[in-house]
Amino acid sequence: MKKSEKKKLKIAIIGAGGVIFAQKLIKDIMLNGHLRSAEVMLMDISRERLEKSMKFSRMLAKALKAEIDLKSTVDLNEAVNGADFVLTIFRSGGIECQRYEYEIPLKYGVKQVVGDTAGPGGIFRGLRVLKDLLPVVDAMEKYCPGAYLLNYVNPMSINTIAASRRAKTVKVIGICHSVQGTIHCIAEWLGVPVEEISQQTAGVNHQAFVLKLEHKGRDLYPDLHKLLDNEEIYRRDRVRFEIMRHFGYFPTESSGHGSEYLPYFRKRDELLEKFCTADFQLFDDNGIDFAPMNAGVSGASFRICRQLQQCNDTKLEKMLNGDFEIDRKPSCEYAIQLINAIVSNQPYQANLNVMNHGLIPSLPPECAVEVPCLVSGGGIQPCRIENYPEQLAGLNRGMINMQLMAAAGALNCDRRQIFQAVALDPLTAAVCSLDEIQQMTDELFEALREEINPEFFKEEKRHEKKKSHLQRLEICTS
Repeated sequence: MKKSEKKKLKIAIIGAGGVIFAQKLIKDIMLNGHLRSAEVMLMDISRERLEKSMKFSRMLAKALKAEIDLKSTVDLNEAVNGADFVLTIFRSGGIECQRYEYEIPLKYGVKQVVGDTAGPGGIFRGLRVLKDLLPVVDAMEKYCPGAYLLNYVNPMSINTIAASRRAKTVKVIGICHSVQGTIHCIAEWLGVPVEEISQQTAGVNHQAFVLKLEHKGRDLYPDLHKLLDNEEIYRRDRVRFEIMRHFGYFPTESSGHGSEYLPYFRKRDELLEKFCTADFQLFDDNGIDFAPMNAGVSGASFRICRQLQQCNDTKLEKMLNGDFEIDRKPSCEYAIQLINAIVSNQPYQANLNVMNHGLIPSLPPECAVEVPCLVSGGGIQPCRIENYPEQLAGLNRGMINMQLMAAAGALNCDRRQIFQAVALDPLTAAVCSLDEIQQMTDELFEALREEINPEFFKEEKRHEKKKSHLQRLEICTS
């Protein structure tokens, strides 16, 4: 390339064979005047899924009259070679893995709803995902050092910590929908235009808190507290409203998710009945009732994911046959807006997941936090949160203890550290003894052995460490 030639922007999407979500991002690129001339590389391990994604992408480009440089590959190194931005949106393992991660802990009394962020389910999902995510970081360090990794894959905090520790030059950023979703919910409940709400939100992923909530300078928290007496609204989000009642601030994740991260709501059947009952309906555009997952019914996500997979398969076939309508507005996803802000030097703000390093001083420096970030041509600049309420930091630390240990266990391929991560999980600790946690962890390792690099997580490692520890004790006492 001649010195006078400007390098063409390259965006790589890893996991692009998951057509439904990938097309949101691809459409956003096509609709963006600064990005539509970029090279967009779609990568997936399945040629069949990748071909379907390319087919629909071309149909979409034709419908939008957008000229876009689309390429595809099943080779990770080729995908990231020379990339400026790499988006990870893949799924590691299938529904069967999710079934194990729900049913095995259930035998020991750990009643999960989603199991993608914390608890035994979230930790073992992390092991499955990091088996695929860490090679992306390694490939980026070799073929596009200094590029941005924009990750959508859960468990967000565990992945952000592990990937950031693995990275040398790659900039790891975690992206989630929960802050946008929460502010939209509050706006709808209070009858306030969402674009007129001023808010500051911070914490950890899936357990951040709305610290400031205003409409044209007026504090909206008194109005939000009044909703505790509004039975119609309260019963749709009991756990979140109870957290606000007792800790003073509204959390950013649904009651179903949020109930998994604390020891207060799921350790006894009467508590589940009181706080996690789906006595309402919440249908999406596909006719799937999300009320059980939103409320916190045990196993709801596993059942809904099977329905979603069937719906997506049907929807995809219709799309590939030309039976689709295009929403010509950009999606609300952060990723392409972040890229646009950096490339075009247009200021933008978003809540993103980054390493703490003092951003929230009362939380461990090596944890991942979700904080407001300012984005421009200078890159992504996280904002420091002063005077973060101590009661919220205390709630966060329960999740962070587990996340730090799980990330360490994944990076070290240390089975003992993974057990300790499960033992530190607040919900698991509320219902299980240490021996039960050990048995549960061993069962999960066995059930998921082919999904988490079994050659690295051998049972013998735990016994070798125990023997070594006993030998040291013998030396010390002799």
